[in-house]
Amino acid sequence: MTEHSEQNAVLIGLTGGIGSGKSTVAELFRTAGFTVLSADDVATSLMATHAEVRAALEVAFGAMVFGDDGAVNKVYLSERVFGLTPEHQRSLHKLNTIVHPYVLDELLSQAEDLALKGERCIIIEIPLLYEIGLEDAFDYVILVLASDTVRIERVMKRSNLPEAQIRARMAEQVSPEQIKGYADFVIDNSTSVEKLHQAVGFLVEILPHLPPVVLEGDDSAQLEDENSI
Repeated sequence: MTEHSEQNAVLIGLTGGIGSGKSTVAELFRTAGFTVLSADDVATSLMATHAEVRAALEVAFGAMVFGDDGAVNKVYLSERVFGLTPEHQRSLHKLNTIVHPYVLDELLSQAEDLALKGERCIIIEIPLLYEIGLEDAFDYVILVLASDTVRIERVMKRSNLPEAQIRARMAEQVSPEQIKGYADFVIDNSTSVEKLHQAVGFLVEILPHLPPVVLEGDDSAQLEDENSI
């Protein structure tokens, strides 16, 4: 963001694969008093209210992408974009191309506003941070990890999705093992709630004291590049 360095705001990316528990970690940070923005929440809001996004979704996926009440038909959309066939992959790319630029615009705008208001530590929960090459826009990145078995169990419990569909979604994401060496902080969420709280508690103590490392304009340029998809 353009005011990043001037305002000394530290921008932190929080990421992790489906079922890793990143949303739980985000909520723990909120409870501890941190400002946490959610890319998924922004995407959901835009698909529900943004006229251009909704029009593009209907063109791409047909009228069935919306239910009778006007809300996004999540079951239908998931069936179209999550799977192992080339058609699924093309549909997911199409969805991301439609939604991501607007999401990044909105996140940038919210983060800029927070920085101008004096916020010094802003966390953005963004599942596909590495997939879209956005890691360099952040001063620091927190990666939440969990074993595949644990992740699948969690998602099946909360959503009743079949294992095959969960694995298809996991296949669309970069393997955490491939990127954990690039994150500044790694939280292992494969074990107990107590250990998760300890890990987050450690970061709660140190994050407010970290200096910004992204040069002024760098993250804005990165976000603008992504918005040009």
